[in-house]
Amino acid sequence: MKPIILGALMLFALPPALHAGQEQTFTQIVPGDSSVDPANLMALVDRGDVRAMNNIGLLWARGVGVERNFEEAKHWWTEAARRGFPVAMNNLGLLYASGEAGAPDFAQARVWWGRAAEAGNAWAMNSIGDLYETGSGVARDYGEALSWYRRAAEAGDSLAMYNLGHLQEEGLGTERDLRGAFAWYTRAGDRGVASAMHGAGRMLSEGRGYPPDAAEAYAWLSLAATRYAPEEREEAKATAQELASLEGRLSEDERSRAKEIQHNFEQRVAEQERAQKAQEPSTGGSKI
Repeated sequence: MKPIILGALMLFALPPALHAGQEQTFTQIVPGDSSVDPANLMALVDRGDVRAMNNIGLLWARGVGVERNFEEAKHWWTEAARRGFPVAMNNLGLLYASGEAGAPDFAQARVWWGRAAEAGNAWAMNSIGDLYETGSGVARDYGEALSWYRRAAEAGDSLAMYNLGHLQEEGLGTERDLRGAFAWYTRAGDRGVASAMHGAGRMLSEGRGYPPDAAEAYAWLSLAATRYAPEEREEAKATAQELASLEGRLSEDERSRAKEIQHNFEQRVAEQERAQKAQEPSTGGSKI
């Protein structure tokens, strides 16, 4: 049930996850919004605005106002990437990995994500880690995956925090570290990652790393159940089953405590989301 970037390559058509302190890799295009008016974007392109170039690529990739054309998207993202825009580099990496513009080419995806990572982009660092974990275009190497996930997590990428916790829990590329895994799950959970909330709840339910705590486990799992994206249906189903099983074991006092803990968790997540929103860089009028 581990969510990996290669299993979510259709994000071209979905809203982005928000990452603190970095550009959004994907943004939601709202049809009719004046900011996606091609005339406005071309005027910005004429002035060398890399965000505008990236956004034109997004229009082509999503078929907003035009027939979807990934070759055109690749053209515009390449232009923006050559001018040093990491978001466009990430989009190119996804395009090559997804195979939307031809057969999947993980080697080229690794090249573009590598360039974005060199520019300090945490999202790209996590994507490279995923290539090494899954052995896509490179030899599977959990140690290398762990290194990239750690770099991305320390740079603030929420999904990398979850991925790092997953490898530590399973002892992949490192000695098993259950308490370390739980710490990364909770950090990612505080940032709204449903799979991390599930991981923390599951560990507490099973007593992995810490003594079992049914109330806190129920709180984490309940919060996770409200946060899954549509493409995470299987994990949402598993969480619902775990909640149903756990619910029968709770005393009235534990139910009350679980409700209070969940409320506190929700406040923590909301605070993190507000903080991430406040840290988003100013986009001016050029970014969709």
